[in-house]
Amino acid sequence: MAPLAKREKGGLFPSRDVVRTFHAMPATESKTPFARPLRIGSLEIPNRVLLAPLAGVSDAPFRRICQEMGAGLTYVEMLSSASLQSAPKRESPRLRRDGAEPCLGVQITGPSAESVAAGVTTLDAMPYDTIDINMGCPVRKITAHGAGCAILRDPERVSRTVTMAMARTSRPLTAKIRLGYDVDNRNAPEIVRRLAAAGVAMICIHGRTRTDNYGVPADLQAIAAAVAVARAEGRPDLVVVGNGDIFDPVSALRMLETTGCDAVMVSRGALGNPWVFRHLLDPAAPHPLPAEWRAVILRHLEYHCAHYGDVNLAVRTFRKHLLWYARGFPFMRRAREALSTVPDVQTIVNVLDHAVAETDPGLHRYATEQHAAGGHHHAGDFEPKHDMDRHADRAVANDDHG
Repeated sequence: MAPLAKREKGGLFPSRDVVRTFHAMPATESKTPFARPLRIGSLEIPNRVLLAPLAGVSDAPFRRICQEMGAGLTYVEMLSSASLQSAPKRESPRLRRDGAEPCLGVQITGPSAESVAAGVTTLDAMPYDTIDINMGCPVRKITAHGAGCAILRDPERVSRTVTMAMARTSRPLTAKIRLGYDVDNRNAPEIVRRLAAAGVAMICIHGRTRTDNYGVPADLQAIAAAVAVARAEGRPDLVVVGNGDIFDPVSALRMLETTGCDAVMVSRGALGNPWVFRHLLDPAAPHPLPAEWRAVILRHLEYHCAHYGDVNLAVRTFRKHLLWYARGFPFMRRAREALSTVPDVQTIVNVLDHAVAETDPGLHRYATEQHAAGGHHHAGDFEPKHDMDRHADRAVANDDHG
């Protein structure tokens, strides 16, 4: 068996040199269309593969791992305008930008145009490169207060929100939307027209409505219709991004070719699989071997512990990542059971070591599973985001009836 990743002297985590080797980026001669630079207003990012702001997930450690794997732009998770009003909230770890992050955006939503504009004023004083207005979050506790996807119900409010927000920042302002509030109100073309007219630098379109669950495939034709409206506005500088069911190079290229968008945004496809960015930038890149898989997880854990300070808290909040990572190799069922209750860092290391020891060192992740597109992830494999959204809605329901 090949040796496991080298550990730092006196520590539990793999050496930086080992991880850098695993994170080596594809050669510049790559022919994939996603490797080309992208300009969003005054901001230039190195490629056309973005990581979505994922509530409860997109902290600095997760963003860093995805950045190291090639994500061209990442975001702080969605913030509510109300949460930015108190000074302690503005200083929370959730808002912290790590010094190693090369490019970072932030996303905000709110119940009114005025509240969003006030939040943008606060964010403009923070070290972010771009600000996004969320008009697509489907979670009921957000939409019930008139934020997220609920904004789409009032096209006039969309225009007013963007106009007021743009007056509060010189950074590129963008918007993320869905096809509509529900299946009876699919108004993405009108929303796109208003966003383009108001001057946003980028529009990201998720190919579902609020009421569509993740079992419903993203509607690429509907995204294409909205992209066509954006092009008709005569804004050659306007970037349009496709979002929904991006799990591998095949699904990403399908999004690009079917919709005519400029770039793609990855959401749940990155959960437990930061390698997805490497694959989008180099479709020939292999899935990780067991040693790399272990090293990247421990690197992510190292970032996580450093970010949160409290190691006990860090271990508890990292368990969800461990469960997402624990896929793709034989014997993972036993590893998942152990990782769901790990009490400390050493136990995590022990479980990972045991899983790697039971696995052929030359076996690539997912090699023994039947996947679409030659072994890459696809939409039917894994739907953790759906479970997260359902949990959030159940929490609201419990609050409503408590």
